[in-house]
This record gives sequence, structure tokens and C-alpha cells, in this order.
Amino acid sequence: MSDSDQGPRDVARRARLDRIRVAATELLLEKEFTAITTRDIARRAGVAEATLFRYIKGKQELLTMVYADHLDAQLSVVEEEDARIVARRAGAPPSMDAVLERIFHIYQRRCEFYQAAPHNASLYLRQGFDVDPDVSARPVSQGDRTIRLVVSILGDGQRAGVLDPAVDIALVAQNLHGTYMHEIDRTPVRGFEPSTLWERLRPRLEVQLVPLARLASSDTAAP
Repeated sequence: MSDSDQGPRDVARRARLDRIRVAATELLLEKEFTAITTRDIARRAGVAEATLFRYIKGKQELLTMVYADHLDAQLSVVEEEDARIVARRAGAPPSMDAVLERIFHIYQRRCEFYQAAPHNASLYLRQGFDVDPDVSARPVSQGDRTIRLVVSILGDGQRAGVLDPAVDIALVAQNLHGTYMHEIDRTPVRGFEPSTLWERLRPRLEVQLVPLARLASSDTAAP
């Protein structure tokens, strides 16, 4: 619906919600979630705190809204970038390097999502483990979206003959994503620098993927 199809009250309401969203985004990049108050958000958005609660139930809802929208946008970019990688490699011989490049690219981008504001991003990602579907729905769907893309890449590898055709690629993709989540969870527990996330994650992904290519090579080499 365009602004011309809405009344002045609807336009004003949407403008206030946009200011609230922008204010929350800015604050979540500046501070940890627990240090942000609804008064901070209202002041930054230029609205009364009572007005703020006409738009949201609480600041937890803002965490979900800001990070879910951000990750959705990032995943759309990742899918477009993956398509460009495929186009760039068109005509080249199939290889495990191509599979690794595409999967590594996805998780490098997922690491960047976390690294922009580690504490707050981790809180959002952990919502995917909440039993309340209203809380977990978006992070779960985004995890599934990532896994589907990885399954598609692994399927391309199997069809190209560079991955073992007997491997359950859905399980492999789930394990890769679980490894990503585990590495995020243990970053603060082990005192690791968030900036080193990809350095730690890459070898853990690689050790799960490379043996699949070796199996494929062994199968194709057999008489």
C-alpha cells in the first residue's frame, strides 16, 4: 500500500514505527541489550515512552524485529552472491573447491552478522531454541533457509560427482549449521575474541566436508 492509499494517521503511525526501528537498531549496535532501556529507545526515536508501548510489547520484541529483519536481508544477499559464484564458475570442471567456496562464503557472512554486535546477535540467535513458537519462529526459519541453501550446494556436488552419493546431505547441512551455532555459544564461555569466529569455524566445517570428497574420489577411481 502506498502513502497515497493511506490516511494521514496511518502515514504518521508508520513514520513513528520506522523511527522506533531505527532507534533500536542504532542502540543495539552501540550497547548490549541488557543495558538498553525502553526510555533510551523512546528518547532516541523522539516519542514518549507511553507511545512506544502502543507499537511494541517490550524491548525483547525490538531485538527480534531488528535482528530478524537484518538477517533476512543478509540471507537474500547471500543467495544472490552464491548465484554469482555459480555463474563465475560456469564451464569450469566440477571440484570440491567449488563446493567449499560456496559453503564457506555462506558462513563467513553468517559470522559477520554475529560480529557486528556479538552479545545482541547471540541473544537473537538463541531465540531459535525457545519453546514458544512466537519467539523462535523467525530465527528457526532463517536457520532452515541457510540449511536449504547448503543442501542445494551439496546436491550440486553430488550430481557433479565430487561428493559421495551415499552421504545424507541434509544431515551434513544440519551438522554444519549446528557447528556454527556451537562456535558462537562457546565464544564468550571460552573467552575467545568474536573477531576470530571465522578462523575457528572454518577448520571445523572443512573437517566435515573434505572427507566426503575423498570418498567420492575413491568411488570413481574404483574399477
